[in-house]
Amino acid sequence: MFLVTTRGWPAAGASALLLAATAALPSTAAGAARTPLATVNCAGSINVNVHPVNGAVDGKSGSDFRCATPDQSFAAVLTISGSVTGSGDLFFTTRTTDSLKRSDTGQVITFSIDRRFDRDSAGASGNATERGSSGQANDSGTGFFGTGTGLVTFVINNNYLLDVHT
Repeated sequence: MFLVTTRGWPAAGASALLLAATAALPSTAAGAARTPLATVNCAGSINVNVHPVNGAVDGKSGSDFRCATPDQSFAAVLTISGSVTGSGDLFFTTRTTDSLKRSDTGQVITFSIDRRFDRDSAGASGNATERGSSGQANDSGTGFFGTGTGLVTFVINNNYLLDVHT
């Protein structure tokens, strides 16, 4: 506590208000930062087509795709759409905007994710791994790949997990 003369009351009052307002801002911002994100956890399989010639990427989840929150479990469909951002002999990097649609309610969550697809050979088929991340989601899994005319298809059907932060 400090003493203020009567002439200093307006200045002291203004200082106290400014100090109180400034002190409230960080705690409000910190409170918002501490609010936990809701996470939707999904598992199943995905089929992703990478078109090296035109750079397009598209795909969809398999019929076994399921998701859960802490209080619900539901079937869902994941739709993948984007483009190739880089490539090498045995890998592709992609950026996609995906939509996760609940089969029971029709609710759609849209998110972006950067993925890397690796294959174990430059042949027509073989083993593959996939992993992706962004501020909105992360995923990973293994499976196999096959090539066609201007197309590489990745079937990620082993231990595929997707976490979407809403």
